[in-house]
Formats: sequence, C-alpha cells, structure tokens
Amino acid sequence: MSRLFTLGSVLVLPFWLLMILAPRWRVTQRLVASPLVVAGPLALYALLVLPELLALLPALARPELPAIAALLGTPAGATIAWMHFLAFDLFVARWMYLDARERGWPAGLLSPLLALTLMFGPLGLGAYLGLRAVGLEALRGFLARVRAGSRPLWWVTLGSAALLATSLVLQLVDARQVTGAPVWMKPAKFAASVALMAPVLAWILAQLPRTRRLGRAAAVISLVAALELVIITVQAARGVASHFNNASPLDTALFATMGLAITVLWLAQLYIAIRAFRHPFATPARTWAIRLGLAGALAGGAIGFLMPRPTPAQLAELHAGRQPTTLGGHAVGVPDGGPGLPVTRWSTEGGDLRVPHFIGLHALQVLPLLAWALERRRRAFAARAVVVAGAGWLGLVGLTLWQALRGQPLLAPDAATLVGLVVLAAAAAVALLPAAARAREPAAARA
Repeated sequence: MSRLFTLGSVLVLPFWLLMILAPRWRVTQRLVASPLVVAGPLALYALLVLPELLALLPALARPELPAIAALLGTPAGATIAWMHFLAFDLFVARWMYLDARERGWPAGLLSPLLALTLMFGPLGLGAYLGLRAVGLEALRGFLARVRAGSRPLWWVTLGSAALLATSLVLQLVDARQVTGAPVWMKPAKFAASVALMAPVLAWILAQLPRTRRLGRAAAVISLVAALELVIITVQAARGVASHFNNASPLDTALFATMGLAITVLWLAQLYIAIRAFRHPFATPARTWAIRLGLAGALAGGAIGFLMPRPTPAQLAELHAGRQPTTLGGHAVGVPDGGPGLPVTRWSTEGGDLRVPHFIGLHALQVLPLLAWALERRRRAFAARAVVVAGAGWLGLVGLTLWQALRGQPLLAPDAATLVGLVVLAAAAAVALLPAAARAREPAAARA
C-alpha cells in the first residue's frame, strides 16, 4: 500500500508542477488538454476498489462517521481515499486551468490558486470561483488601483503570492514539522495573509488624497511585512519555530525583530485608519466598509500583542532561574502544538488567541467585498447593512477573544459564549430587518 500511495502522488505531481510553474509552455497546454492526465490515479483507484467492491458498498451506501473512520483508518482505506483525492483534485485543477486560459487570465493569478488547490482542494476551487464571479475586468480594475495606490504594496503583494505558491509546493518535498505542523505551513499562512492585506490597503490609498505621509506609511508597511516574511521563511528553512522561539540568541533576536516590525506596521495602519475616518469615499457603503474594515484589522492586530506574554508554566521556569525555550504562545490553558483544527491548527483543547486575531484582520477584506456585492445588486440598504455587519464583526472579535482568554476551544463554547453569540445575531437582525423590509416595499408605499 505504501508503494501504491507513493506511486499515485508521483503520477500526478508532474502535471501539477507544469500547470503551476509553466502554465504557458506548449507542452503543458498539450498535456493538460487531455482528460487522460487523471488516468494514473483512476487506474490505481479501480485496482484497489473493484476487488473490494462488495465489502465497501455497505459503508458507502449508508455512510456513518464510525464506519467511514474505521475504513479510512486502515492502510488500504487511506490509500483508496488518497487516489480519490488525487484524481478529483487534478481534474478540478485541469478545469480551472482550461477555464482560466479561455478567459485570458494571467499566469501570475492562476498559479497561486492552483497551488492552493493542490494543498487544500476545496479552498482553491472556492477562491477561483469567487474571482471568476467578480470577473477579470473588475479584477483588472482593482489591480490597476492597487498599482496606482502604492507601488511598494503592489510588489509586496506579488512577492507574498509567490512565497505562498512556493511554500505550498515545498510541503510536498519537505516532511519536517515544527510544533506539530508542516514546517512550510507558517510561511504559507503568513504569505496568504499579506497577499490579502497589502492589495486592499493599496486600493484604499488610491482613493485617499495623496500625501507624503500616506506614501511613507505604505512604504513602511511594505518594508516590515517583507521583513517578517523573510524571517519566517528563514526559520522554516532552518526547521525551527519563528514565533515565541527563545531557544538561542539568534532565535530570540529574530522574534524580537518581528515583534518590533509588527508594532511599526500596526502604527502605520492606525495612521491610514485615522485618515480614512476623515475622508468620505465614493459611496456611504464603501466609506463604512473601509472604516470598519480598518478598525477590525487594528483590533485583530492588537490581539497579537497578547501572544508574547509568558504562560504560567514559562513564568515558573523563569522564577526558578531556568531559561525556557519558548516564551509566549497562541493557546490559552494548554501548550502550543497540541491537537488543533485542520489547516488553522487552532487548539481543540483550550483557548486560542489566533481565532479573534484572524477574524479581526480579515474584516479588511470581508466588509469591502460585502459593500461591493450589495451595491452591485443596487440594495437600497447597503450602507446600513455594512454598518451593522461591521459592528457585528467587531463584536465577534470581542466575543471570541473573551472565549479564548477563558481557555475555551472555538468549537466548544459554554453557555455564556452561546448567549453572547445569540445577542450579537439578534442585535444585527433588529438593526437590519426594518431597513430591508422597507427596501422591498413598492416606491408608492414608501412615499
């Protein structure tokens, strides 16, 4: 089974690498044009499944978690599932590749999406479908504004997207782990975060009156974001943790440098937020989406300053005169590196400060997208909806922070946390539903 497992990966990997690294090459185009690229894993899947078809049918006809878990927990079951993933993921990637070429998408946009699909199939497909719904022309207009808003942020966007694709590919050949996660997962996650943050900030700057101070703020953000990505990548290449690492003077110095860089980035982003709160943008919905998105990003970033605090166990070591190899952590009530959710690695046994940190940071993307979607459909209540969503988003940051600080896993909230969530949802409904109902009334009735 081990040899078949490896053989399946070997059969599909060349097609992935060609689509990601050489999408315009004629050889790539000719090979991927044929659906036979998935013939290898399909044949191996048939070889494994057909002899066991009668034994597998009961579990597959009426799927239940214990039966499926038992099936996948065997070498044969895991290998069968792996061939299933390989065949379907490659076929989806082939469709994305062909569809993107037909639509004239640039390789620089498609390659990171394919790399994301290679590692986390549905996430890559979802990202592609989202961008496809937006449309290439709208996307080009957005990218033109990004380039016009800040050249440094534009280059950081391209660099972080390249690092994301590279990190995802490196995970295929580098099996090392750090604190229970693949060593290249940290660079991939931070590259994705910067690749989302930098272009939105540049887009905002393109709509603000140009000043030297704004230009300097963008340059500072670009510099410190690039510095952080470089340090994280260097530590991954060394096979050690980049965050909270106190194992050697070098590790301590690098993490301290990252902490200083993030502080500078936060202050520069605060300056941009102050300017945004003083400037009306094209529409009320966009104005409040940008303002509250920046507020959410600042709140999420501020939570990062809680993470370097020594845990009780680390403080006990310090008081005993010993030097702990780790200072600070993401988890609350449990050590870092324990059982966690897939991909994010958020703790499933204790609280995790990364939850409110993540939610807050990505208000900067979610709220402008919400404003765009509502205005595209000419919703009369777009501005109110954005304000309600933004206030609710900030409330969710506070609620998940409170949950994490009490040592609760995200998916195991207590009654108080659930009550808080219900109150947030009810408040949002009370604030939004009357405006939505009024917007559905005929014009004569409103008059």
